[in-house]
Amino acid sequence: MNTGSLFIPKSRLKKIKERQMAEDSRPTAEEYIKSLERSNKASEKAIRAAIGELGLFPNCNVLDIPCGIGNPSQWMAEEQSTANIVGIDISEEHLLKARMLTERKKTSNSVVFLKGNINNLEFEEDTFDFIWCCDGLWPGAVEIGCLAEDPYEILSEMVRVSKDGGTIAIVFWSSQKLLPGYPLLEARLNTTLAANIPVTPQTDSDLHFMRAPLWLEKTGLKNIKSRTFAADINGPFNNERKKAMLGFLHMFWGAAETELSPEIWEQYKTITNPDSDEFIFNKEGYAGFITYTMFTGSVVK
Repeated sequence: MNTGSLFIPKSRLKKIKERQMAEDSRPTAEEYIKSLERSNKASEKAIRAAIGELGLFPNCNVLDIPCGIGNPSQWMAEEQSTANIVGIDISEEHLLKARMLTERKKTSNSVVFLKGNINNLEFEEDTFDFIWCCDGLWPGAVEIGCLAEDPYEILSEMVRVSKDGGTIAIVFWSSQKLLPGYPLLEARLNTTLAANIPVTPQTDSDLHFMRAPLWLEKTGLKNIKSRTFAADINGPFNNERKKAMLGFLHMFWGAAETELSPEIWEQYKTITNPDSDEFIFNKEGYAGFITYTMFTGSVVK
C-alpha cells in the first residue's frame, strides 16, 4: 500500500541527498565524527534509558551494529560491566574512534570493535543474547545511502546469529522539537522531502520505521514491544552546543530551500544565523527535545 500517488524518482531523491552533502559543506571524516559526538551527546539520555530497558544480564553476549563511534556500546558496558559486547561498523574511522573511547573509559576488556557489514554478519548461529541496531535499519533506496530497500533480509540475518530467547532491538530517532516559538515554520519545514529522506510519497506505508513491530512479527519474533524515550534540550548554550544544534537543523532542513517559499526560507535562515538578533540559540528560555523509539522482539527457534 502506497502513501500517495505522487511519484518521486530516485534520481530526484539522490539530488536532494547530494545537496545535503554539497561539496562546499561536505564534512571531512574528522568533522563528521565530531558531528556524531555532538549528536550522541544530545541523545545520550534517551539512548541510555532505552539500554536500561533491554535487561542486559551478567556475561551476556551483545552485538551493536552499526556501532558508529562506539557510544552505545560504551553505555551498555557501563550498564552491565560483565557483558561481552561486539561493535560492528563498515567505517575504519568510526572504529578507530570507538576503540579510543573504550581505552579512555577503561572498558576495552568487555567491548571489541570489528569491521563488518550489516548485510553479511560473519558470526556463527546462536551467538548473541542481544542485538542492538540504532539508526541503522532505515528502509530506502541504496542510491541515497540506505542499506536495503526493506529490512527483512537484515533482520533474518540478525535472527540467525541470535540465541533462542535472545532479544533484537531496533532503535530510531523518531521525532524532534527544535524551533520553540516557531511552530508553523517547523511544521512547514517538516513537510519537505529533504526532511523526510528516505521516505517519499510512494514509500510503502508498511516500510515506515514506526511500522517496525510488523517487521519483527514477519521475521518470526515474539513478545514485540515498543517504547519511546526523550532527551530534553535546554538552554543556555555554549558555542560548542550551538554548533551541535545548528548541525541538527542542517541535517533535517539544510537542503529544503527549493521546496519552500522565499519568505519561509528567509525566516528559517534568519533564526539560524548566529549573527542575527533573532538567532534562536541565543534566546533565553530555550526548550526542545528529541525522541528515540525502540522496538524489541524475542527470538524463537
